[in-house]
Amino acid sequence: MRSYRVLLALIIMLCACNKTESLSGAAARALGQGEVSNEALDDLHKQIDFIAQVHLADVYDPALVMDFGTPARLKYSGGNWKSGWGSDGRAGDISYTHIASNTARTYFPVDRPRPLTVRVRVKPIGSRNLTLYINNKALPSVALDSPAFKDYDIAVPAENVVAGENHLLWRLGGTQPHRGENVSIAVDWVRVFTEPVPADYVGLVYGGLVQKVKAKGEMRQALVLRTPERISWYTEVPKDSQLGFRLANLTPQGLAEFEVTVSTDDAGSKTVYQGKAHETWTTKLVSLDRWAGQTVRVDMLAKSKQRDVRLAVAEPGIYRAKREILEIKAHAKNVVLLIIDTMRADKLRPYNAKTQVRTPVLDQVSKEGVVFAQAQAPENWTKPSVASILTSLYPESHHTKDMEAKLPEAALLISEQCKKEGLTTGSFIANGHVSDRFGFKQGWDYYTNYIREQKNSEAERVFSDAGAWIEKNKDKRFFAFIQTIDPHVPYDPPDEFLKQYDAQPYAGPVEPRRTAEVQVNASQGKITLSARDKHYLEALYDGEVSYHDHHLGIFIERLKKMGVYDDTLFVITADHGEEIGDHGKYGHGHTVYQELLHVPMSYRFPKAVPSERTVQYTVSTVDIAPTILTLSGINVPDVMEGHALFGYMHGVAPDRPSVAFSDFLDNRRVIRAGRWKFVQRGGRGDGSLFDLLKDPKEQHELNASKAPIAWRYTRGLLGQFLGAKDRHRWYAAAQGTSKQLKGESTHIDEETRKQLCALGYGNCDKETP
Repeated sequence: MRSYRVLLALIIMLCACNKTESLSGAAARALGQGEVSNEALDDLHKQIDFIAQVHLADVYDPALVMDFGTPARLKYSGGNWKSGWGSDGRAGDISYTHIASNTARTYFPVDRPRPLTVRVRVKPIGSRNLTLYINNKALPSVALDSPAFKDYDIAVPAENVVAGENHLLWRLGGTQPHRGENVSIAVDWVRVFTEPVPADYVGLVYGGLVQKVKAKGEMRQALVLRTPERISWYTEVPKDSQLGFRLANLTPQGLAEFEVTVSTDDAGSKTVYQGKAHETWTTKLVSLDRWAGQTVRVDMLAKSKQRDVRLAVAEPGIYRAKREILEIKAHAKNVVLLIIDTMRADKLRPYNAKTQVRTPVLDQVSKEGVVFAQAQAPENWTKPSVASILTSLYPESHHTKDMEAKLPEAALLISEQCKKEGLTTGSFIANGHVSDRFGFKQGWDYYTNYIREQKNSEAERVFSDAGAWIEKNKDKRFFAFIQTIDPHVPYDPPDEFLKQYDAQPYAGPVEPRRTAEVQVNASQGKITLSARDKHYLEALYDGEVSYHDHHLGIFIERLKKMGVYDDTLFVITADHGEEIGDHGKYGHGHTVYQELLHVPMSYRFPKAVPSERTVQYTVSTVDIAPTILTLSGINVPDVMEGHALFGYMHGVAPDRPSVAFSDFLDNRRVIRAGRWKFVQRGGRGDGSLFDLLKDPKEQHELNASKAPIAWRYTRGLLGQFLGAKDRHRWYAAAQGTSKQLKGESTHIDEETRKQLCALGYGNCDKETP
């Protein structure tokens, strides 16, 4: 019996140990044992600075605090894009944001359905009435009975609340001109209470979160939390990282605990640190290995039986080992930028190992350099996307977004910057949208547009002309821009390439020279394509891709014979992809699914770019121009909004979110963040979330309750970007001046219209007015 009791005790001890270790070994040690020397953080690199990103966090005091007129409000208001919000302002200690419309939208998280009290502090300007709708259900109207800022409480029944993101629609009674806007009201802040409002409630303000504080004579900048306050960051966790912070109690005689939890949509929440704050600074490090590569919410909570005990959290963030400063060993003498028009990434082996499309040349070029496997186009059709590649401006900044839009003369193209630095510049462009008519003839010593000049635009001709130009200029530094168009309609590859994918006789409605017409009719439901028709149409596209690859190989061999290939930075990408029956559409310019936005991107330059490396971080083709300039030893102009990708090439991620943004005219805005993709529809409160890891074909939209952390992370960052003035530092709290250009347009004459119609653009049944 005694031995049985001993055995039972041992089993209980082992179970207890295993239960503790389920927090992860490092997390379990942090529960009371996570202290390290105060110098430990100094030996690490702060990859994610939570103080610098405090404007991106949700703050609870214990109500959720939405502080308008501050950098913290953009994640709740969807930026300023079609959300009704106007300018920010300040009056004494009050910061506010105008609602410059009769309606406005805000978005905020709630963990589960429950009764809420929404307290708003507003000032009437053009409206004396306010009605809030939560998740499209009306709440009691409020009469704004004071001419000054005043608090108004609105009760929200539990049945109107959903788990995850909640949509708050503001409806006002009118506007009046005010400081250059038509304004209904000014909003100071919103508080969302999940418990009864305390009678002595005094809310925190965004400006008081970060302070310089002293603990035992040691001054540090810190987050200052009062019990029971909580702050929540949404972030992706880098590999080999640790959560770090310094903790101090600022209230003498006050007893407070500090708790940190990490939560995911898939695995719930885990407490990774729980301990008391002391009068001296103590340093903590907690391993985050179990969440590497995942999107998480990090909650920091100040707890005590006493109210208003103050804690200081200095240097909170996610830390990694210190990294060496990267240096470019050799700069590229020359540059070739190849944009393969309409090239789907998933048709190429470096991006999809299961593809049946044969591109041995492109495969080899990719193997000899760095492949960015998750590159995104900023638009779903040629003109705005190429404008973004050549200017490193987002579409909303260069405004070259619709059929008549023209790239402004004020735009700085990479060709102009290269020419300024002494490179000879040449362009060989096979798409009529990237032409002089639309503002793209800037900075070129040699310029040709095969469509506009009615020349043969097949890859064989384009590569041959580019090779001849390089031959003449090989003793100089040169920048060659080549935009081929072979995977674009009309799909009409030579038979030897078509037969690689479809060697059977075909007599259906798909005619190679009329594939543009077939695409339009099929997308509009005027014709129905059978499985055989679809197979033949796709075989035509695939044949064009292989035909293009064959002539790319001839071009590269010519560069090798000239002796310039290894001195040349060779960049391969696409302006967008192509729909081939995906989601019931054909062609491009219709949707924001990945068959259009996911594009190839690779860099080859053996003297500075590693070989056989694939980068899985999300990047944008907006980053191409600064990357080219950096690898060529040319200063990146301040006006460019993208970022050089040299660090990624060497395994060093930047200290900013690895995300990409895309537009679709003025009715869609998109963010891609790792496995997650969020789409915001213009003028509506709803959005769509896709899990590209589990659902790469985007067949299943997730609502906010299915993945609330991913939803909040992507929605918040998209709102921050859409409200940013400086899109180069869109993620930062302090914004510089706007880099937006004044939009320009041009008249599309009959000749240009016919040329574009031949490529499937525009309404080809009508004459140009």
